[in-house]
Amino acid sequence: MVESNEKILFEQIKVALGKSTDFALPGTLNWDTLFYVSMKQCVPAIVLDGLNKSLASERVQNSEELDVWQTRKLKWFGVMLNIEKQYAKHESTIADLATFYQKNGFRMMLLKGYGLSKYWPIPNHRPTGDIDIYLMNDDSSTIKNNNQPAWKQADKVIKEKLGIKADDSHHHHTVFTYKGTMVENHFDFVNVHSHHSNRWIEKEFKRLALVEYEEYSFCNGSKIVLPSPLLNCLFVARHNAIHFAAEHLNLRQLLDWALLVENRHRDVDWCLSWSLCKQMGMERFVLCMVAIAVERFSFSQSIFHIPDEHTNFFNDYYTLIDRVLDNILHPTDGDSNGKGLVYIVKRFKLWRSNLWKHRIVYTDSILSTFLAQLQSHLMKPSTIFGT
Repeated sequence: MVESNEKILFEQIKVALGKSTDFALPGTLNWDTLFYVSMKQCVPAIVLDGLNKSLASERVQNSEELDVWQTRKLKWFGVMLNIEKQYAKHESTIADLATFYQKNGFRMMLLKGYGLSKYWPIPNHRPTGDIDIYLMNDDSSTIKNNNQPAWKQADKVIKEKLGIKADDSHHHHTVFTYKGTMVENHFDFVNVHSHHSNRWIEKEFKRLALVEYEEYSFCNGSKIVLPSPLLNCLFVARHNAIHFAAEHLNLRQLLDWALLVENRHRDVDWCLSWSLCKQMGMERFVLCMVAIAVERFSFSQSIFHIPDEHTNFFNDYYTLIDRVLDNILHPTDGDSNGKGLVYIVKRFKLWRSNLWKHRIVYTDSILSTFLAQLQSHLMKPSTIFGT
């Protein structure tokens, strides 16, 4: 069930996105709750952008809420300024890291994060996180080692030249800290050990990554590559689906995908995209994201190019759509921290409670998934017992 402050959150995001001119605010507003919900959904700055527009409107100039807002806005502005500061640092770090790899014969493909921020109305109001990269050998590279993939060569180079040792205890990426920011050096787009179906998906993503990509240049002259619009839409949708099925999804992640589609839908082969979504088993989940984007945030339905057979999806699956939205707003993953037996018990309970999500994200059977994930943890014991 969508609560009153969550409805206000939706409205202010729509105002910030330029999709609504309804600046009306309720007579009484629980500012602290609204702030908490925006933080929980990783959208505080864009909600603040909407509030600033709404509170500047003539409709609420004489509202008592303006007086209350004066006592609350410092906390909001403090968070926004910190997001802007972290974004600038993030951008600089990415550019420096790209320069390092470029000089050493690698092309750095940036996944998610910074690349998606460019589709937001105010890019530096999208919170930053880790830096996710996928490395490829540059055609002019002097490093030619056919026995080692680019990611492994790169980890060796960064250790030799910068003294940075990457943590290889994870399944589909190594991890290291560069200038205070965590970097995930992906050798797989998706974890091929957690689900058997991810193996063919990984092959398809790697094929698409090589077929087409886009180049982006920073002010310092360094260059990165970004996934093609088709790969980006599929990868971000898959990433969202995996997060949703395993734990929870937040509104920032949903907006990442919706804004990407809105800006690049003309550059996507939608027949192929929807066909692959169906083969991956996440067609219904993606359609639920579409429904939420359209019904709650006023995105145009036409940009998603919904296949004809799903024209009535919003009506036929309204219960499922509401359940997905409710889980985004009120996640049930709880506390799954810990190590050893405590971790195993918590993760099993979470996995069991999320089986309904599994059915709209994966094609794998429940038994196949359970065995695959058991084997996955046994392959990397540190994921259970720590190091």
